[in-house]
Amino acid sequence: MAGRHALAWGLGISLALALGHDRPARANDAQADGFNLGCAAGFGLVNITNRSVSSSLGTSTRSPNQLNGGSIVSVPASCSVTPPLPAQPGNGHALVGGNARLNAGSIAATQIFRSQSATVTNGPGTTVVSNAWTTQAEVDALAVASYIGGINASNCTVALSSCRYNDAVNLSGSLTLTGSLSETGGINYYNVQAVGRNVDLNVVGSGGEYFVFNMPTSLTTNQDWTLQGDVDPSKIIFSFARPGSNLSLTGSDVFGTFLLTGGGTARLNRSGNGNPSSITGSLIVINNRSALRFGSTAGSNRVNAVINGRPFNPTALRSVPVPGPLPLLGGVVAFGWSRRLRRRLQQASPFHLATMVRTAPSMASGCVRP
Repeated sequence: MAGRHALAWGLGISLALALGHDRPARANDAQADGFNLGCAAGFGLVNITNRSVSSSLGTSTRSPNQLNGGSIVSVPASCSVTPPLPAQPGNGHALVGGNARLNAGSIAATQIFRSQSATVTNGPGTTVVSNAWTTQAEVDALAVASYIGGINASNCTVALSSCRYNDAVNLSGSLTLTGSLSETGGINYYNVQAVGRNVDLNVVGSGGEYFVFNMPTSLTTNQDWTLQGDVDPSKIIFSFARPGSNLSLTGSDVFGTFLLTGGGTARLNRSGNGNPSSITGSLIVINNRSALRFGSTAGSNRVNAVINGRPFNPTALRSVPVPGPLPLLGGVVAFGWSRRLRRRLQQASPFHLATMVRTAPSMASGCVRP
């Protein structure tokens, strides 16, 4: 009898370990399917619009804005230029397409990719890619916005393997949001009801968690946000799909993948005391009806805007084994990212991105969504 109990106990432990190891992998697969940015992935900045809109990344050479991070290594092979360029992590890539007209006069970056129909004047070197790439990038970005908009209380808990739905969320004041899926990983979904001015956001969680915000309107802030734990800034996703929803930063330091698909635009300005606006993550602006602006055209010798590109490429998660929960050793160590420390690091050396290789079939006809 004792032997049978020992055998049953051993089998139960083995099954529990197997199930515990497998849960995060299932959650990540579901997330990757919905959040696959396809040909829009891999850049600190994406601007594709079907309207003839003239935008500025800064025209005063006395106020050089910065575009750090981003790498073509995370762009699907079917989107790459021919022949493919070598990976260039930390070089601050941007993708410009459609009828966008972009003045990149004072941007400090290495490479801007533009489609055949787009126009980029001044700035760093420009690589021309096919219109098929940016057309598909637009389709992929809109598909992600549609996926986010389609999540509701029912399918979040039923159709997705690991998802927590938070309804009628009010983004205002000083707000701390703590993920509830730190062990298994998954989607913390926030259906935002109202957005206050100058929200000061603190996000607490693990590297396996997504924090997804379905935004009802514009976001305007002059606050510095913080992260605690090992939250990936690119997995904090703000979807601005409502018509005319904008992003406006004034001397603030924020984190996330900011996806604007409702015709709105983004403006990043320096504060009155000289602090630039900074995004750690990526800025994706699709079909904006008005200009994208990085600061004013008349500036002193200060930076108006900084994008530290941490492009989001969730499909890479499919080939990365996800370990099960580790034993708790002593306690949970949380750390915050301070503005001062980040800026000192930025001044000391370029922001380097550990790139993730995403594979896709090579297609002669251009970019296809896998």
